[in-house]
Amino acid sequence: MTHASRRNAMTRTLLISALAVLGLASSAVADVSVGDRAPELDIAKTEAGKAFKLKAYKGKWLVVTLGASWCKPCAKELPAWDKLAPKYKGKVTFVAVNIDNDSGKGKKFFSKLKVKNLMKVYLPADAASGDDAYATGTFPSTFVIDPSGILRVVHKGFASGDDGDLAKQLDELTGGDE
Repeated sequence: MTHASRRNAMTRTLLISALAVLGLASSAVADVSVGDRAPELDIAKTEAGKAFKLKAYKGKWLVVTLGASWCKPCAKELPAWDKLAPKYKGKVTFVAVNIDNDSGKGKKFFSKLKVKNLMKVYLPADAASGDDAYATGTFPSTFVIDPSGILRVVHKGFASGDDGDLAKQLDELTGGDE
């Protein structure tokens, strides 16, 4: 092998390696952050089986939480948000997005928790890119979205007292009980 052909082979190897790294980097999903536009939940469906689109809520405040039936903290978070939601009725819509691949599991989960004040939405993780767009790596994850579709709060996980923290944030953002 000549010096030139060795150099060409090395250049091709480096180019292929660089492209592979760029390909991996572009397929990785970054966390969303406060100030980002809220990504759409591509194939989400309501409990009635209709398409759920965040853009349909333009001009309204939303609290969107992503979780699943296998998520133990989700089983604590959903009842807390369900209890908090009536305080903000008419001001903020609370949406619980279940990412179980089997929506039947999600429906059973919501039923078991007696969730009644949250809009129930189903987004199968394996078929959707919507949950990947939020890619927090933590469940549950809760997002407060302003009337312009901008993320104002990104909260990962759930612990006792988080409902009080969310209420304070919502009061500050929406003007409280005015």
